[in-house]
Amino acid sequence: MGAYRPIPCALHDRYERAVITRAPLTLRWYEGAHTHTDTVRALALATEQGEEFLSFEDSAGATHHVRLDAIRLIA
Repeated sequence: MGAYRPIPCALHDRYERAVITRAPLTLRWYEGAHTHTDTVRALALATEQGEEFLSFEDSAGATHHVRLDAIRLIA
């Protein structure tokens, strides 16, 4: 996917609030060559080897662990 690009602090704060409150987020994210759009439930934020990730559950109940710079917040 290339070098990690940090996201703006305000967006990181929004993800943190969603994890804490379990408020739904509509996201578009990229996994390999595939693009997904769904309303999800944020589960956790994590930092691994200098990259930040969001773990979330999609509307079908599948869990994803996606780098923050591969996610676009829709609503």
